[in-house]
Amino acid sequence: MNISAKELANLVHVSPATVSMVFNNKPGISESTRELVLKTAREYGYKLKDPSTCEAESGVIQLICYKKHGKIAADTPFFSQMTEGITNECTRQNCALHVSYFYENMDTSKQLESLNSVDCIGILLLATEMKKEDFNKFKNFSVPIVVLDCYYDEINYDCVLINNIQGAFNATSHLIKCGHKNIGYLHSNIDISNFSERADGYYKALRACDISTSHPYVHLITPTSEEGYQDMINILNQKTDLADAYFADNDIIAAAAMKAFRENGIRIPEDISIIGFDDMPLCDMMVPSLSTMRVKKKELGATAVQRLMDRVSDNHRESLKMSMSTKLIKRDSVSKLTR
Repeated sequence: MNISAKELANLVHVSPATVSMVFNNKPGISESTRELVLKTAREYGYKLKDPSTCEAESGVIQLICYKKHGKIAADTPFFSQMTEGITNECTRQNCALHVSYFYENMDTSKQLESLNSVDCIGILLLATEMKKEDFNKFKNFSVPIVVLDCYYDEINYDCVLINNIQGAFNATSHLIKCGHKNIGYLHSNIDISNFSERADGYYKALRACDISTSHPYVHLITPTSEEGYQDMINILNQKTDLADAYFADNDIIAAAAMKAFRENGIRIPEDISIIGFDDMPLCDMMVPSLSTMRVKKKELGATAVQRLMDRVSDNHRESLKMSMSTKLIKRDSVSKLTR
């Protein structure tokens, strides 16, 4: 019985895009992987289409995931869903997807040489963890580049990202509308452009409602589950003043704080309300369920591919900053105070 390309990809633990690149004799695949795909295809009766009847691929898109420390751009549902959106849109555009990684703690020149050698029509640069100076590493690439999940005024690339200011503003405004006055901020202790913009949105919401931005309720939290939890435990052990409601930079920080609160006898939302950002699957599974700002991750990835294809067809277009809006998802972690 013949198997599909997807089934073949699962058998050899590679992506369907890799299988496609092997059978279209595209570069960027190691010889060992290429041989494994071909050998397994023969063994399981994978039937190749007649090349004369196949539509030619539009080319290869290279997704480069920049890893500065890996604490944010990690293997989480957020990034897996965004990558799924990229993969689906590449398929729709009849492009192969080649995924590469750049690790800041490894040999920079060798990595850049390897990335630059991939025969691609354009690059999606997942820049979540990048600083503005990091973009200088990619200035000599000859193909179009679209930046995903990051923005700096100083860079001259198309950028596709979340509307972080709007999302944080609406999240904080929701806490205010629910009657909370002392609204704190669980702010990431790792600085990236997304969290800087969310800080802008948080303070903007306070100012819009004439609430002082000078208060002791901003706590720096590591944006990973275990470290974030320990940071919040340390804050509680220090008997730090607590707000009656918090906006958190993302759902992971919110979840870590909620665990620490619960273990210290602090009830959510009776004693403290909390709202996150991203709408990861864990939000529904928590007790209480976590209110948050929903980000359309698949659409974010797909939009980046679409913009890159526009750039491939005409690389003289003006650079754009494309921000995807967020949506407030009300669950059980925020209480509405009676007046």
